[in-house]
Amino acid sequence: MEKNKYDTLNASPLNFAETEMWMGIIPASPDGKLPRRMAYVRQLRAIEFRDGGVEFNVYAPDAQSVEVSGTRNTRWGQEKHALHKTKDGWWQALIPGIPAGVQFLYYFFDGREHLYEHAPICYAHNRLCNFVDVPDPEFDFYDFKDVPHGAVRCEYYRSSFTGTLRSCWVYTPPCYDADTEKHYPVLYLLHGGGENETGWFWQGKINLILDNLIAEGKCKEMIAVANFGHAYAPDSRQEGVLPGHIERLLLDDCIPFIDRRFRTVSDKAGRAIAGLSMGSYQTQWTAFQNPEWFDYIGIFSGTVGNAFPEVSTAKFTAAENAEKFNSQHKLLFYSKGMLEGGEKLPGEIQELKDNGIEAEYFLCDGVHEWQTWRKSAHAFVQRLFID
Repeated sequence: MEKNKYDTLNASPLNFAETEMWMGIIPASPDGKLPRRMAYVRQLRAIEFRDGGVEFNVYAPDAQSVEVSGTRNTRWGQEKHALHKTKDGWWQALIPGIPAGVQFLYYFFDGREHLYEHAPICYAHNRLCNFVDVPDPEFDFYDFKDVPHGAVRCEYYRSSFTGTLRSCWVYTPPCYDADTEKHYPVLYLLHGGGENETGWFWQGKINLILDNLIAEGKCKEMIAVANFGHAYAPDSRQEGVLPGHIERLLLDDCIPFIDRRFRTVSDKAGRAIAGLSMGSYQTQWTAFQNPEWFDYIGIFSGTVGNAFPEVSTAKFTAAENAEKFNSQHKLLFYSKGMLEGGEKLPGEIQELKDNGIEAEYFLCDGVHEWQTWRKSAHAFVQRLFID
């Protein structure tokens, strides 16, 4: 089957298939009465990939100006690019040079920022946010391919720690529903600051990464679970770099729920934990203080040094029992992009080794963004649950 260049972008909630290609309108009638039927008209794609650039198409018939820019955390930058008005209320611009991968966007109508409902939407910067996922000519490991696909579902559970209803996103491998006797190991994922449990699926494409690797025979079949990383006890007034106590939510509530709800390998040999940025510190804090829970630990774009007291305390707690720590874990994995301080990582890993802790690292050409974390996850999951 011929590859569709929009498949990977479309394989996200709120942005499936041809839904963005149609717009429902209620045309005005001469007598001012609304017609009984809504008319659907085929529209331009909000995002087009052509001629080596990204074409933005915006329907804003009443606007006097339309602009688009990247956000503060994108390589594209925050320079505003003006769209020009064409016909029938459409505005358009072809912008070259936007880097590959997820780039968050701001749309401006008459100088004011707006969420554009016809363009792809995700959760980032602590809010709903437009984005574009520019195809990468060098990598296709996270593309939507013609292979068997697993299921992604949203599950709800009651947290005894927070006293609230919580949700988590769960990936099950392609054979999960067919082979009802088999039990699967579980990878627990933590997101970065300003995002939520959807990030590893909407932006990270962890389900497609696993689908493709499983189809290629390069990684074990596994379940993947992503939680919202903020977990506070009722009436908590805690302040700090780590938002609450995710370790309590995971160990007391989420993991027991997942073990009851799904056919899991319910011991430490069947569990891995990984996080990016803020989630990398939560991963260290959780895993280093509770070495009996996880055999595999992944830290993406986090420091191994002493940046935060909470993580440093956890690290040195592990270092004091390095021999025991090493015997209870099969993999401690760090990763970074070279353009976000990755050149320091080999020395930081050596610091861990000097403290007696065995560790591995992965470097890639990237900054603090989803393209780096996709590559990190792709490398990490191939090392999991190996007998």
